[in-house]
Amino acid sequence: MEKKVVFDFDETLVRINSFTYWVFFIWYFSFLKLDFRLFFHLLFLLFKRKIRKNISHETFKKEIISLELSAVYYEKFSIKLAPYFNQEVKAHLENHLIQQDQIVISSGAPEKYLKHFIQQSYPNTSLLVIGAKIENGRLNDNLKEKKVENLIACDFLKKSERIAILFTDSSHDLALARLAQSIYLISPKDDCRQLFLQEFGENINVIE
Repeated sequence: MEKKVVFDFDETLVRINSFTYWVFFIWYFSFLKLDFRLFFHLLFLLFKRKIRKNISHETFKKEIISLELSAVYYEKFSIKLAPYFNQEVKAHLENHLIQQDQIVISSGAPEKYLKHFIQQSYPNTSLLVIGAKIENGRLNDNLKEKKVENLIACDFLKKSERIAILFTDSSHDLALARLAQSIYLISPKDDCRQLFLQEFGENINVIE
């Protein structure tokens, strides 16, 4: 019987925060492409977020997701990101692919580059990818309870349905974890480890 399996992305399927890497990649790559309009626009956004601190992370993320970029940015970034795969988690993903389980990559990272990366890494598969995106002019960040809502909205889950396995690194996924029969916690921080162990006990498997 097919299992429903959910993988977080940042610091789970890959070992880094991909959004931070993405921001600096497009800033650097825009310079290499001599796209100075984009380069200075990104510089201005970084100045407002990191130096002046007068825009929120949500606003900054929305601005980044809203950028219209050519396909070469996503192609090059996928190549740069591939070495950061967590090989043990990747092996679990590929095992579930072999078993023909229903798999979703669900992340707060931007859906645009997530889809390109997963399609480039796993061509000819039906992996569902859900990430942060702009809907009706607003940021759907796909974080916390929103992850559950989005899985229901795309018909991966029915209301109150459980998932077989969750792979995550963060307590931000508690709402999703409460629906999981089994949880793999990836390189967790001490407070996250304790929180999950207290709430879920023997359902936790830890991958360091």
